[in-house]
Amino acid sequence: MLSYFIRSVAFRHLRYSVGQSFLTIGVVAISVLLIIYLRTIIGGTQNRIVQNTTGAIPHITLEPPERTPVGAWQLANLGIDTDTLYVGEVVNLPKARERIEDWRLWLPSLDRADPTVTTVSPIVSGQAFMNRGSRRQSVRIVGVIPERHNGIVEIDKKLVAGRFIGMAAGDAVLGQKLATDFGLKLRDKIRLVGPEGLTLNFAVAGIYNTGFGQVDDGQVFVTLRDGQSLLALGGSISSFGMRIEDLYDAENVARRIAPALPFKVQSWVLQNPNLFRTLDAQSQTRDLILIMTTIASGFGIGSILVMVVTSKYREIGILKAMGATPGEIQSIFVLEGLLLALVGCLVGVPLGVVLLKALAAIRSVGPDGRVDAPFLIEIDPLLLLGASLVAIGTGAVASFFPARRAGQIDPMQVIRGS
Repeated sequence: MLSYFIRSVAFRHLRYSVGQSFLTIGVVAISVLLIIYLRTIIGGTQNRIVQNTTGAIPHITLEPPERTPVGAWQLANLGIDTDTLYVGEVVNLPKARERIEDWRLWLPSLDRADPTVTTVSPIVSGQAFMNRGSRRQSVRIVGVIPERHNGIVEIDKKLVAGRFIGMAAGDAVLGQKLATDFGLKLRDKIRLVGPEGLTLNFAVAGIYNTGFGQVDDGQVFVTLRDGQSLLALGGSISSFGMRIEDLYDAENVARRIAPALPFKVQSWVLQNPNLFRTLDAQSQTRDLILIMTTIASGFGIGSILVMVVTSKYREIGILKAMGATPGEIQSIFVLEGLLLALVGCLVGVPLGVVLLKALAAIRSVGPDGRVDAPFLIEIDPLLLLGASLVAIGTGAVASFFPARRAGQIDPMQVIRGS
């Protein structure tokens, strides 16, 4: 516990050096403000990039395994009888359409594959032609169970008109841009032609605008059964889509569940390696800026306290002549540094919060005409606490060296003026 003497002298120094005190508080406040601002803005930008990438796709995709050719010389390794000699030639077989036949048996197991899994959606996908009148366009057909797939891509929240959950046989839900290009509105009829030439008629049950071009521009949702019929898949599906609680943990979850499944398991991380490298480089740049800001703040506090010590040589000498120990002198200046850093945090944190709230209130019109916030702001209380602790710790470290110098002053030399 600091003595009354240490506390009283420290407060008196700060009170009589108002200019220097305000300068130090300003340095700390700006440092705290920069830490909060940079961490939030860059983190929000990264989150928006990731959301724009993963908002229209599953976090983890489970597809049929690829068929790997096996040479005759490899049969023994597989435990297959090699007494029979096989003679022939190598031919390239046409790739069969990948499908999962027994998906109904696997669905309950996949729901429980990992505690972090929130949604599993069986998906049928393939290319088809969409016709209306004289207009014809290639589109991607996605057959889903709406109630499940809405947990992968939240179509229901993005509806401009109509419905997605509760979609019935013969219904189709498509993006607003595609509907505009074809001049479609609810209950209008469209014709879809599958890859095998099968033609089915559908009614527009819903129109959505997710903001993801790959979903809005050329994708048509139908029921799972209609998708199987149109794409001639019988009772099979193309893949499973899986969503988990933390999208950044997708690769770890994929590795955990892959050994127990007969599927090709891929996370969105492996499907977007360039994005991850970009985010990693951005994070390193952000951390470097924050480190340099913290160091600059420490030098600022340290240099101001050095000036204080230099200007207070005579007073320090008198205090030591009156019986103050070197430890007490050091404690006085360390306490001053901590107090200045604490007040700087009390100023910097509210300023940072006000700045972030002001940025969060800004709205702009995007290229698609939608009004949206250019900054994705999420104020994290742990960030505010962390920035404050960093600033206070920096103040303590920066004040230690001037305090140590003050404690080593020889009172007799100071009093004699040498």
